[in-house]
Formats: sequence, structure tokens, C-alpha cells
Amino acid sequence: MPLIVEPDAHGPYAHPGPGYDFHERTVSRHLVHRTSVSEVFLTGWQATGPYDFLLGAQWPRLHAFYRLPGDRFHDPVLMAETIRQAGLLIGHAGFGVPRGHHFVMEDLSYALGPDGLRGLAVTTGPASLMLAVGCEDVRMRHGRLVSLRVHIDISRDGHPIGHGSGQLRVVSPASYARLRGPERRAATLPRPPAPTAPELVGRAQPTDVVLSPTLRPDTWLLRTDAGHPVLFDHELDHVPGMLVLEAARQAAQRLRHPEPVVPVELVTSFDRYIELDRPCLVQAVHEQAPDGRRLPVRVLLVQDGRTAADCRLLTEPIDGPADGSADRPADRRGDRPGDRPAEPPTVPARREAFDDRPADQRIGSPRLPLAS
Repeated sequence: MPLIVEPDAHGPYAHPGPGYDFHERTVSRHLVHRTSVSEVFLTGWQATGPYDFLLGAQWPRLHAFYRLPGDRFHDPVLMAETIRQAGLLIGHAGFGVPRGHHFVMEDLSYALGPDGLRGLAVTTGPASLMLAVGCEDVRMRHGRLVSLRVHIDISRDGHPIGHGSGQLRVVSPASYARLRGPERRAATLPRPPAPTAPELVGRAQPTDVVLSPTLRPDTWLLRTDAGHPVLFDHELDHVPGMLVLEAARQAAQRLRHPEPVVPVELVTSFDRYIELDRPCLVQAVHEQAPDGRRLPVRVLLVQDGRTAADCRLLTEPIDGPADGSADRPADRRGDRPGDRPAEPPTVPARREAFDDRPADQRIGSPRLPLAS
């Protein structure tokens, strides 16, 4: 396994020295599968063990797309994109996955830290972050990485602001071509349907809306615009995972309109590819919780009658309790005798890593995960 840093006299993995700046420049855009340099958030990396890494990241003061109303806080969904990029970087730089291989993301989650939105406050400069990454369930085959799970603790100026997790699987170009087939590239993309009114889903521009209204309550068509400069930073033959997360966030905001809310926790599992040229429904429902200010929402993306992605979000008003307190009266809407409050979404727990363990290859099975 190639090392990110050279061994020193004190051990095989050196801790970062005072002369190394984790935020000097962005990493190569190819390591995080981005075409635009401006969409690269990772800025440095170093191995501290065979399965442990330190990464630097930086968010701009105001991102063109990942942006909350009022511009007082950074968008927590930036955490999801940063975690996604971290998994790709570690796969390539830490485990030697060759360029051109595909990463299949089976789940992705994040949760804000004890300071809540306060930890994401927009200041006079960019947000410089440190990511402590532990890799678990590492599975190799013939010296090649097959899959791994990353657990990431994110800090800002030494203070924890959140954590997250993601499960990734590596697919060779040949396997991906057999899996997807040549017709996927040749598919004619339909014109995106009319968007939902931007103000209903927390957006300022119609071009940033990813939901289209239907006649069914709390159900929308996924609006896929392959020309979007951020969600489709590079050419894809399927709906990208970050578009799924954005659809879930906008659906949750639509349920809670007119109160602006933010997803302080998000857990998403990807079950199959979402095709670009076929309709996909986005269905949202409130889940009960004892705290009326922090409400969980479940969002399903369904294509061809099958669930393609399942998202659970914990939403909080942007002006709500930043410390996650639940001392306000509970929202009684929908309460009935015998109802049980829904558990809030939780980031998958850590598990032990395994090397040279046969992997459960699901490529070609009817339950296809979504490629990152």
C-alpha cells in the first residue's frame, strides 16, 4: 500500500510537523473526481497509520450552490461532499486505486457536533478544517482495494464541528462498462421539467431547484439538469449521489415551508443507480419526534417502482437551538395514542477492519448501489 508520507526514525507513520501546511493548496482534482478546481475542498493529507489519515479541507466563505438563506452559516451539506471527497482521496492516494477506476458509494452520513450550527458560522475568512479519518472494513483482493468504510471527525480551529461516515466499493473500468452497458452513454436526456417555485424549497434560483411538482401530495419528480455546473461537475451516466442528497434536503424544506430549516443530520443509503433518462419520484414524509423544533423527515427516491435511495434527515430551523437542546414544547401534530416517536438518524458505528478478506461483490446483482 503506498504511503502518503515517508517513514521517519520514530516509526513508519509520521505525525504532521510544524512545517506542513494542510491548507496551502487544493489536492489534485483527479483524486476527488472533480473537473473544476473550485469544487475541490480537500487541501492536504498525511497518513498517520495503515488505516488512519489526517486531511485538510477548506470551504469558501460563500459557496455558489451549497448556501443557506441569510449567509450566516455554512451549509452542512458541504460536510457530505467533503466526506465523499475524502473517501475518494484515501482510495487513490492511501490505497493506490488507479486513476479511471470507479467508486461506488453505498451509504453516506453526517451529523453536526455539540455546537450545532454555531460551529459552521460564516466568518471573515474561509473555513479551514481538519479531518481525522479512520478506515474500517478494509477489504483487499490480490493486493487491490475492494471496499472500505471511512469514519471522519471534522474540526475547525481545534473545535469539533461534526462527524460522518461513508461506505465505498471500487469498480474497475472494465467491470463498470459491463455493469452499465454502452447504451447508458448513448441515452438521450429529456429536457428537465419545470421546477418547483424556488422559495418553497429554500433556493433563490430556479436553475438550482431539483424538484418538479406532481399532482400527488408530498411527491415530486426528480429534476435532473445535466448542465448544472456543480451537481454535474463532470460527465456522468447516472444521477450523482449529491443530487440525491439535495433532492432530500429540498423535499424536507418543502414540508416545513415557510420556516427555513437546515439538515443538521443526514443518513442516506443508495440501493441502485438512478437513470438519467427515466422518471424518478421523490417522496417525503414527516416522522414523529419529541422535539417539535428538530423534526426528522424521511425521503425516498423511487424509479421504475423500486426504491433507489433512502434518506433520513433531522431538520432544525436556521434560527433554532444551535446546541441541539430539546427543551421546547413538542409539536403535537399527528400525535395519536400508541404512536412511538421516530429515532433520529444515526451515523453508522465503527467496526473492525479486515484485510485480505473475501469481499461480497454485488456488481451485477439486481440491487445496484449508486456510483459516486
